[in-house]
Amino acid sequence: MKDDPGMTRSPLSALLVLGLLCGTGAEAQSLNELRTRLQATLQRSLGRSMLGGALPHVNLATGAVTRYYPTENHEIILRMDDIYVMCATLVSENGDEAPVDYYIAESDGRFGVIRMEIDNRAPLHALMDAGRAARLE
Repeated sequence: MKDDPGMTRSPLSALLVLGLLCGTGAEAQSLNELRTRLQATLQRSLGRSMLGGALPHVNLATGAVTRYYPTENHEIILRMDDIYVMCATLVSENGDEAPVDYYIAESDGRFGVIRMEIDNRAPLHALMDAGRAARLE
């Protein structure tokens, strides 16, 4: 019986992938683990906050309520001491996009969203400009 080249490639491919995974540093692995835990926290928080499939947001200046829908999470994680900030994009019913920043803290081994800023990047930019928030890498 002839050797099947596909059978040889599969184990070699698996070994290559395993080598790449094992070759990553503990720091990168812990960042990936942190990212996964933070994203799971966001999903749970959104699940509790959404009404009728949308995330309602009250504009406190006008009283208008906008229904937003999550569309895209960004890969960037910022850190301010013991608080993490994750960013995403929401879209309104009429298709307008809005950035959202989720401020997440850990207590007793569990993460929770402690603040959400929709379409208001000024606070986060001020924290970054003051050196209080920096990208986690």
